[in-house]
Parts: sequence; structure tokens; C-alpha cells
Amino acid sequence: MSCPKPGEIGVVVLAGGRSTRMGADKARVRVGGRRLVDKLLDALPAPHPVIVVSPEDLGVPTVSEDPPYGGPVAGIAAGARALDTPFVAVVAVDAPHSPGLLPALSAALGAHDCAAIVSADGAVQPLCALWRRDSLLAALDAVGARDAAAMKLLRAAGSVALVDGDSRERDFDTPGELSELGDVDLGDSAP
Repeated sequence: MSCPKPGEIGVVVLAGGRSTRMGADKARVRVGGRRLVDKLLDALPAPHPVIVVSPEDLGVPTVSEDPPYGGPVAGIAAGARALDTPFVAVVAVDAPHSPGLLPALSAALGAHDCAAIVSADGAVQPLCALWRRDSLLAALDAVGARDAAAMKLLRAAGSVALVDGDSRERDFDTPGELSELGDVDLGDSAP
């Protein structure tokens, strides 16, 4: 099978967690003067339809799972249903460089249901993945969405291509970690 074309890939950006370790809404946290969600959107390698999953209005196309804070799989479900593309990429706002891995995921997808990044420590990253839409919807039906673990969703895929990451998949969970990217301003973005 050929690689998905950029316009065929919709991107779900998960930005709706409680951000307890960050101490502020991750999407609104500013690094080097820019919101983390904007940094991630700017990292997309080509134009893609995008939906951000958050209970807050971030000034970009946004949906929320209902009720909010149902976990990453609930966010993936809400985002996937808001897109009408044959392929769905999943990334998290706290991994702002992860969209740069979409070309590698796309190249590896082949006939698989999903392609996911494996970090240097060997951990599979279900929040840095590219799915065939039909396969994603089937996996969501199999596991349910509310409070389900993202790895459970990945295990429900029939076939997963694993792609070695290159550190762009790294997530930043605390202000200290995030400060590696620049000056951090939590502002009034407390969750």
C-alpha cells in the first residue's frame, strides 16, 4: 500500500489533561513566549486537518470529550470523530516536537492498522502514532473510551508497525523539564 498523502491525515492533538505535574494547563503554558499548543501546531510538517482536544477554547479548532477529563483514549475518540480523513495521527501537546515524526510514521504504516513510535528507552508511545481511521474506530469500539489506557487501545490494533524515535517524541511533564526548551511562563493557566 502507498503512503498516506498529507491531506489524507487528520491530526488529533491531545491537550485536555488535568496537567497536575505541570501545575498549569499545558496547552496554554508559554515557552519562549509561545503557547505550547502553538509550538506543536507549527511543528506539523505539512498542512493537515487538525483538531485539538481540550475542555478550553484555545482559539484553534477544538473539541472536548464529554464529560471532560476522560483520559487520553476518550480524547482520541472525540478527536477522531471530529475529523473526516482516512488516516488519523495522534500527538500530545506536551510532546511539541512529535509532529516531525509523522513522515516516518506514514512511511512505515504500509498495510498495518497503526504505526507507533518507540522511544530510545524501548517504550512504545501510543500518543505518537498514525492510524488507519477504520482501524482506530474499531479499536475504540473494542476498548471503550472513558478512562481507558492508551496502550490498551494500541493493543486492540490488529497490526502495529513500530518506528524508532529520535527524541522528538519526548514529552515534557513538569516546568523544570519544559525549561530545557526555553523560558517557561505558567501565567494564569492553572487547571
